Amino acid sequence: MEIINVENELRDVISRIQSQVKLSTKQNRYDINLALEDAFIPVLKEVFQLPHLFNLNSQQKNFPGIDLGDQYDRVAFQITSSTGLEKVKKTLSQFIEKRFYESFDELYILTLVEKQSSYSQESIDKITGSQFSFNTRSHVIDLGDLLSRITSMRITAQKRVLHEFRLILGEVDSFLQFTEAEEREPQILTTNISCLKLPENLYVADVNVDFDDVLKRARTDLGFTRKKYSRPLLMKFALLFAGFENPAWVYYEGRLFSFINMANEPGLLSVIDEGTLETLNTADLSESDYVENHNILRMLITNTLIRQLDIVSLSFSQEERSFYFQPLNEGDKIRQEIWVGKQKATRTVYECKENSREAGKILYHKHLSFRLSFVYMNANWYGLIIPDWLFTYNLYKKSHKFHERELKKQKKLERASSVRNLTRFIAYFLTNNTADSGIHFSALEQLECFYPDIVEGSNDLTKENNDESDDIK
Repeated sequence: MEIINVENELRDVISRIQSQVKLSTKQNRYDINLALEDAFIPVLKEVFQLPHLFNLNSQQKNFPGIDLGDQYDRVAFQITSSTGLEKVKKTLSQFIEKRFYESFDELYILTLVEKQSSYSQESIDKITGSQFSFNTRSHVIDLGDLLSRITSMRITAQKRVLHEFRLILGEVDSFLQFTEAEEREPQILTTNISCLKLPENLYVADVNVDFDDVLKRARTDLGFTRKKYSRPLLMKFALLFAGFENPAWVYYEGRLFSFINMANEPGLLSVIDEGTLETLNTADLSESDYVENHNILRMLITNTLIRQLDIVSLSFSQEERSFYFQPLNEGDKIRQEIWVGKQKATRTVYECKENSREAGKILYHKHLSFRLSFVYMNANWYGLIIPDWLFTYNLYKKSHKFHERELKKQKKLERASSVRNLTRFIAYFLTNNTADSGIHFSALEQLECFYPDIVEGSNDLTKENNDESDDIK
């Protein structure tokens, strides 16, 4: 799962870098490669295992023919936004003329845009002769070739390279912005962040439960056999025995927290010391300097939403830490939700996939899912929405046979616009289905943005409909 996400992000970032460099060269700004020489050093160090790689221009400005070099492993690089054969020939002519082959055994020409499909090896051999070996198939490389090498690396190394490519993309964007002749009008970018309004008060009390007795009863009545268990799990059993199945509570250091007034709820009242029941202001707890208080609120928000979203047929996967859509009725093969983005539309959020060769045999269930994380800043709580997909074999357990395979297929189909539309839909659904819990999701936050390739006004992002969303006439 993680490696698929990292590889998808790598493809996306590299594609954007290539697009931006191509845009720059079309505007006759060929000096972009100079701005990126240092930025590519960490990437090439990691990919080619060249710990001593450095910018040769730091020794001599505009080092003829080459930009980066590792004199210990004897490998050099030319970074260029040109892809023609003449550029390759010119680079090698300078390399031979300056006798750099005495210091370097290999030379790579890295093109920042997609390279040509082929280069004349015969033309190159006329320049290098017997003095230096240069194979146009393997020594002229582009970012796609780097990606092929990166995807064979360990996940930790891939994540480091992804971080460096993000920095490179920032360098490209900064270069284009700095050299842009005319000022751009700010555009509006919709984020995946929603401001939350929480209940004004929460309630806390000391727990009054014989956990040894609860454990014995759980083993007898529920068949609980685990040797390792936590106090929160025993607390869950105690509430279950009290007839209270709502998960909208948090147990922490012998105390129970909830947005529900425990004095009005017999199940909760039966497991606490009523004399210790207190009403706390949610804002006071939010503004506390204690990390534990923020963690309690995060867990309480999540647990409260688990209960509320269960009412509208969403389950919570403890394994994936995500919410996912279920069929509305037992036996339903599909679930669609009406929502309003730029226009009224439907979104398919659940689908039962059957074997086409064997009628009635279910292969897997496909669920739209999403993770929520919560952060407190500037005196407000915010929810971060991260859309995803879950493939189960029985509506509740992840299908180890189909999940990774089908998720990979799904990710290949998705573009930035479709992911953004999923986020909008989820925010719309939460806004309209969580108010009864006392937790209100606002519309997604918007930011002013000057980057033309990711703003809402671009063609890719204004397409409200895609393969998962249809207009309602």
